[in-house]
Amino acid sequence: MLSSSFSLTPLSLFPKPKLKPPTSPHFIKSSLPQSPPPDPKPTEIPKFKSWVSPNWLTSLSQTLNFNQDDSGIPIASAQLEDVSELLGGALFLPLFKWMNSYGPVYRLAAGPRNFVVVSDPTIAKHVLRNYGTKYAKGLVAEVSEFLFGSGFAIAEGSLWTARRRAVVPSLHKKYLSVIVERVFCKCSERMVEKLKANAANGSAVNMEAVFSQLTLDVIGLSVFNYNFDALKTDSPVIDAVKALCKIIPRQIKAEKAVEVIRETVEELIAQCKAIVEAEGEKIDDEEYVNDADPSILRFLLASREEVSSIQLRDDLLSMLVAGHETTGSVLTWTAYLLSKDPSSLSKAKEEVDKVLQGRLPSYEDTKELKYLTRCIVESLRLYPHPPVLLRRAQVADILPGNYKVNPGQDIMISVYNIHHSSQVWERAEEFIPERFIPFSGGPRKCVGDQFALLEAIVALAILLQNMDFELVPDQDITMTTGATIHTTNGLYMRLKERTKEPEFATL
Repeated sequence: MLSSSFSLTPLSLFPKPKLKPPTSPHFIKSSLPQSPPPDPKPTEIPKFKSWVSPNWLTSLSQTLNFNQDDSGIPIASAQLEDVSELLGGALFLPLFKWMNSYGPVYRLAAGPRNFVVVSDPTIAKHVLRNYGTKYAKGLVAEVSEFLFGSGFAIAEGSLWTARRRAVVPSLHKKYLSVIVERVFCKCSERMVEKLKANAANGSAVNMEAVFSQLTLDVIGLSVFNYNFDALKTDSPVIDAVKALCKIIPRQIKAEKAVEVIRETVEELIAQCKAIVEAEGEKIDDEEYVNDADPSILRFLLASREEVSSIQLRDDLLSMLVAGHETTGSVLTWTAYLLSKDPSSLSKAKEEVDKVLQGRLPSYEDTKELKYLTRCIVESLRLYPHPPVLLRRAQVADILPGNYKVNPGQDIMISVYNIHHSSQVWERAEEFIPERFIPFSGGPRKCVGDQFALLEAIVALAILLQNMDFELVPDQDITMTTGATIHTTNGLYMRLKERTKEPEFATL
């Protein structure tokens, strides 16, 4: 699973957060037992019905790989219906099922390869914090190279360090403040205008598609100063970006999509580079912003760093694809959860009305929209992006709980499992915005997490400020996996324009 450069993963993986007063029932705990985990129920050797049976794959892998296994890690036995989910549905759902059967750490065979699946925050913290010394990205970098090349989203070692150092300064406070006003607010206003037209004729709206269009427009203007205008129109590059979010890498369709996107980005780089050279532009301040073009591309070119156009293209592709899809998914699931919880929706609207007083949100205003932020973060707990992280052991290691892993072992951290585990969370399946959940950390902490969170806060604030919405009844809202969690068939809502309460003069 692609760990996107703009991932927004709440940190139930990391240090235990400060607790609310003792009356609050919501806290995080480790799922590791105090004593060694009980052995899972013995799995009988299956009677094969088919040579493509996943049980056959599991048994073969056990025979070839696990006879000398002293890792202490139980082995999960996959069933045919589970594999259908792995191949064409929500990858993380069978992982959750196996966690409940085998515990927070188990081994999963997938043909000749096997994964150690981790569903415990203490072990996840150990693996993620030891990136660069004991663990690397591994498989995720291999399957994503066709798209991101050597971009910082998947780069390893010294290249990753150098590219991260080059990109991070572009996301400074002044840039974010300018982008909130000139991009986030403007694009969200366009979204609301589109939704008002739907509200007027009473038509149902696929909000997942609308949020995806919104975030593509935002990322285009913020990163390239390029207006995709996805809220109003389609184009080959828009279709290509959408395709990459929903298809299996290396398919012919994916290769064509990559070609279209790369050509577009290369053209944008060449145009911007010509302008920077013609104007002799050079960064003279840590919080430099070009007033005419505040984009990240302009900042990177004006920094005069010695970097090839290909490397710059790969870095920007990391932002384009990952930044667009992640925030679109965050908005989709937060709107879904709010629509199912009238009390939380009402509190969020009240806060937006009180803080903004009818105006568009500024960078400073977003800090005061605390309850709305909690709604977004709790949504990220229930629908994490990405739902699974992949790492590969570079050296032999012993995980917390005394589980042994060998060099080359692929580790699958199921963020979804951790966020839904009753051993980690009380009332794990409930949407409770009052929980306190810090955001991610560690060496590969997302460079764009604040950008994405600000974008989500602004978009939802402007939506709540202007529109009422409710789910179309009797929808079958199910999940599927791209680089993030998507709905299978869309998220359809009916909207109506909010009516402002009349103001009466005080006598």
